[in-house]
Amino acid sequence: MSLPDFLLEASRVLIGLGLAVFVGVPLARLKRILLEGEELGRAKFVAAGGLLVGVLLEVQVVGSALAPRHVARAILLFVLVASLVYSVMVVAPKARYYDERSSTFEGNLRAPWHARRDAARLRGSKIDRFGFFLALAALVLG
Repeated sequence: MSLPDFLLEASRVLIGLGLAVFVGVPLARLKRILLEGEELGRAKFVAAGGLLVGVLLEVQVVGSALAPRHVARAILLFVLVASLVYSVMVVAPKARYYDERSSTFEGNLRAPWHARRDAARLRGSKIDRFGFFLALAALVLG
């Protein structure tokens, strides 16, 4: 096996494993097998890294003669990684901050912080759902 063939296969494996996390985690949640917050965040970061390295390897090996299907899949994967980064680096810390702030107040003063936390969690779940559909579309194109 030549080096370009090996790198192309490595890219396919990395992309497949990354997509497996993004598709498998929501399906596991449906079965009530839950990963906790930090474990899920680590798994998603590793999956995002695998997706990114896989796409870069594929583009480097194949060169500029990519089929339109592969270009569309690369765009979907990029948006998937961007949505993950936004969810984990912006939305989740906001939800944690609002939860911590609510614990410092008593009674009626907690309600606004709980509402903000719930809104941030809802936004995060919408982003995760969007990422799930992007991962499915990338699997179909891949």
